[in-house]
Amino acid sequence: MMRWVRSRTADGEAGSALVFVVGTMLVLMMLSMSALAYTLSSTKFARYDQDFTGAMAAAQAGIDDYISRMNRDDGYYQSLDCTNKALKTPMTTTNPCSWNSATPVGWLPVDGERTGPRDAYFHYKFDATRAGTEGTITVTSTGRVNGEYRTIEAAVGKGGSTDYVYYTDFESGDPSNKVAYSSTPAAICGGAGYDAAQYWWEGRSAANPQCSEITFVSRDTLRGAVFSNDSVLADGPSFTNGFTSANPDCRNVTSSTSTWNKCLRKATNGTYSTANFNGVQPQYSTALYLDDTSAAFAGYPGCHYYGSTRIQFRADGSMQVWNSKLNNGNKAPLAIAPPAGSAPSCGSVTDLNSPAGASVSVPDNMVIYAAGDVTGLPRSQCDAGQLGGVSGQTLPLGTFTKALVAARPPTSTSTYTYDVSMADSTKYCQEGNLYVEGTLKGRVTLAAEQSVITTGDVVLAGGLNGGDMLGLVATNAVEVFNPRIATVKAATSTRWNTNPESGTTENLSWPKNYADPTGGTAVTGVQIMGSIQTLQHSFYVQQYNQGGCRDTLQVNGSIAQRWRGAVGTGNCSTGYLKSYNYDTRLQYSAPPYFPRWVNAQWSQRYFGEVKTPSAIRG
Repeated sequence: MMRWVRSRTADGEAGSALVFVVGTMLVLMMLSMSALAYTLSSTKFARYDQDFTGAMAAAQAGIDDYISRMNRDDGYYQSLDCTNKALKTPMTTTNPCSWNSATPVGWLPVDGERTGPRDAYFHYKFDATRAGTEGTITVTSTGRVNGEYRTIEAAVGKGGSTDYVYYTDFESGDPSNKVAYSSTPAAICGGAGYDAAQYWWEGRSAANPQCSEITFVSRDTLRGAVFSNDSVLADGPSFTNGFTSANPDCRNVTSSTSTWNKCLRKATNGTYSTANFNGVQPQYSTALYLDDTSAAFAGYPGCHYYGSTRIQFRADGSMQVWNSKLNNGNKAPLAIAPPAGSAPSCGSVTDLNSPAGASVSVPDNMVIYAAGDVTGLPRSQCDAGQLGGVSGQTLPLGTFTKALVAARPPTSTSTYTYDVSMADSTKYCQEGNLYVEGTLKGRVTLAAEQSVITTGDVVLAGGLNGGDMLGLVATNAVEVFNPRIATVKAATSTRWNTNPESGTTENLSWPKNYADPTGGTAVTGVQIMGSIQTLQHSFYVQQYNQGGCRDTLQVNGSIAQRWRGAVGTGNCSTGYLKSYNYDTRLQYSAPPYFPRWVNAQWSQRYFGEVKTPSAIRG
């Protein structure tokens, strides 16, 4: 009988193979489990990333929702909308919605058809305390997606002239400027009023009737965005940060630099003006219009004076104010308190009338306004003799500026000396004009029923990086003081005369210069740190065609005007060269109660992410 004998060697190999197979399976299983764990982990992280990103998008949707409501109702911010679920929140103060400390946080879905617990929602609140003073509303919006929360804070505001370093409606000279026009100009130049005036591209031309056409010259520099509703006449100026116009020829601009001058004025021979756009392609836009809100300033919080008023700002936050009794009809200034605030101190009639003036604090975040006085002497009787000067004698400019004598030529044949610009009826002593210079500490807008005249530099104590901010708003014009002395022998006869203070034919001590407190580059001409807006006329230099070149007129802020105002002739034969520089803080804020565009829309000015309050998370 045959026996089968098991081989020990074969049996050992079989055992080893089994161990190998089992081990391999364990390794594969471990790898599979690791892969599965990684996949599950990646899915979790991907979901978290999706929810985290979605929460930010939901928060932005909340900002957009609030803006859309503002554009439907301009006064939406003035009250609490009880029907808006996104505003619903616990409140401990009395409110029209009767919400209390137990009121749950309200949420609106981003998509009205996706309202599950994991879908996107937003909740927001707003702070309108700076709506008047800075023109912005702060909106804080929280987005929620599947338990993830993110919050952003945004400033919502309307666009305005402070978006540009320079804005003009018409590029022709102001029809009311007696230096630009010796007689009433033609209707297309504005002589018959704003509605009858024409832009260059509408038909105004160099042919008769000829308007006063003002040129940007090669030594002019505008650092910031520029906007004009008209066709700009330029001879090689520098526009460094963008140029936009409503000139229809601007539609023909392409990326080719050879087409860029089409955005400027086209001459009758077919050639275009020239400018250095510094590599930034000019753009076409529909027209933007200034809103004449001058009447509203009479009701804004701050100090309201009557008749010609002089102000000298001081770096300590105070200001010296002169306002003669004959200018104001012996009427005390009106101090208007801001909402939930105290009325500012504006000075007494006695102090305002004294040689030293009244020393008061700058009405911070308010306005200083000059209105015409209609209760005192007839405005036509405000001559030098009635304001401290004596008819028949010289009235020095120092006395004029100190006491703010706004003189007119006398009707008699007596002789006295006066500043020729003061002969205009809009400068009579009881007209609403503000004269300003100095170093401002605070935030304030100066407004006038007639004009705001800078008698010297106006600089900011904190420079362009601090919290100080200035607005200059005039119903008539914003003017740079440039006195020229005339002697009157009869009401209809004037001639240039030697200045009694300097012994020269012009007073070189005016305008007065003030050092830049931040140590910035000194300006040998005139420096204005502020936003300028003339609601009916222009920004210009008085008697700009008299005397030699006065160097540079530097504005650090923004300029907006209805008509072009001249600041000199030639390439600085007289007057000043332009150096206009945008204050970038104006992207986020504006001087108190500064006017906005007529056709402006509410939009997001800036935003940033903030920490979500624990109360919002629930």
